[in-house]
Amino acid sequence: MNVERKTLRSISELSMFKYILVGYLIFFIIFAIVVGIIVLIMWAFGLAAGGFNIQNALGNLGMALPVFAGGGALWVILLIVIGLVGSVFAAAVGAFGTWIINVIFRISGGIELRFNPKEKPYTPKENEED
Repeated sequence: MNVERKTLRSISELSMFKYILVGYLIFFIIFAIVVGIIVLIMWAFGLAAGGFNIQNALGNLGMALPVFAGGGALWVILLIVIGLVGSVFAAAVGAFGTWIINVIFRISGGIELRFNPKEKPYTPKENEED
């Protein structure tokens, strides 16, 4: 079997930035949905148990700040902004890592990739007889 060989010399940093950013944003959205569901379940059980105060629960977890004493919406906005900034930061770190890999590729000559040859579909010729 004839194997086609190609050498990978570089990876686009911008492409990796976009790829990692989208990946982290998807995981952030999934995480936000899961945490939201968990908080709603905790809230429902807390109300059923007889009185539930979200500030006391956050205080028990060490997350209560006096600045946000009355505003749960501010907490949600703050956590969303932190998640979005974290996603961009993680994508930037990934793009920087891609740049380092490209430097290594330039020094070492790249990575050899091996591909199986594509099989060409059968196309009969016009003057070919059965």
